[in-house]
Amino acid sequence: ANELLLWMSARRAGSWQQFRAAAEELHSPEDGSESNEAGSPASDEFQLHQRLRLDFSSLGHAEFFARECEQGWRIAPPTLATHPVPDGFRAVLCGARSPALLDRLRRAGGPFAAEVLSVRGVPDVVRFTDPDIGSLESLAMQSGIRFQPDAPLAILYHLPPCIPPTRQHPQSEFPEGAGWRIREFDPSAVRWRASERQHLHAGRAGLFEFQLYDQWRYFLRWAGRTYEMPRAVAVYVLLRRYRRRLLRYDSATCTLSLPGACRPPRLLERALVLCSGFPPAFDPATSRLTYADIPPDIARFAAELLRQPLL
Repeated sequence: ANELLLWMSARRAGSWQQFRAAAEELHSPEDGSESNEAGSPASDEFQLHQRLRLDFSSLGHAEFFARECEQGWRIAPPTLATHPVPDGFRAVLCGARSPALLDRLRRAGGPFAAEVLSVRGVPDVVRFTDPDIGSLESLAMQSGIRFQPDAPLAILYHLPPCIPPTRQHPQSEFPEGAGWRIREFDPSAVRWRASERQHLHAGRAGLFEFQLYDQWRYFLRWAGRTYEMPRAVAVYVLLRRYRRRLLRYDSATCTLSLPGACRPPRLLERALVLCSGFPPAFDPATSRLTYADIPPDIARFAAELLRQPLL
């Protein structure tokens, strides 16, 4: 993963096919991606390149299929993303990196040396902690990189809540043609199950996944109408309709957990991940994702955006 991030930093942008090829070329069996310590459910749905895409995005290293890279990816500018912690402020290095940049950070760090933590499956986590946020801002300036105070909160403030579509939203049609694999989300069991075309219009509410090779599309049936929506938003809209309460927050350990099938929207997850700098941990026994070092205010804010109560 470190080599992949260096390659992306050097190229700056590329196509999805280039990213997939690079991820597979740099992968070796010894990487142990099957153990899934990077936090993605180990299934056909999350192949190696898909897991890396999710983790690189949530860690703030790159954008995928976003503005200016609709058909691929672009690296994010190097940034120290900070937020308050009990002993002061923590800064997490996000975005492009190079050996020269890491060396500048080490030399400019002074009394607060870089904390470099290795996590299987993702690039090394580089963090700094200091009682004074001004010191961290000076570190960013001396290193020639961007500085973002209160990064998790800043992201959450700009996100819309997961709310149902209105009649003003443009309606969509289900994809036609053979070859599409169709699955339906079961909010009672909180899992995806195989479905058939004859079931698409059976109910007034439902969420369907259409998959063809490396293409996924999601359609929410709502009030008898069909809308194409981002997967995570549609999942939480449906969960609220069925009154499923799935978010758990442990104030003693400052951890937030949710089912692996209900991964939150991309930018909301980034806000959660930047609290610690680590991707969520996945527990195969419970099929849940756990986010670490989540302050109570961030947990409450995230729950409000997901339209979920905290348990």
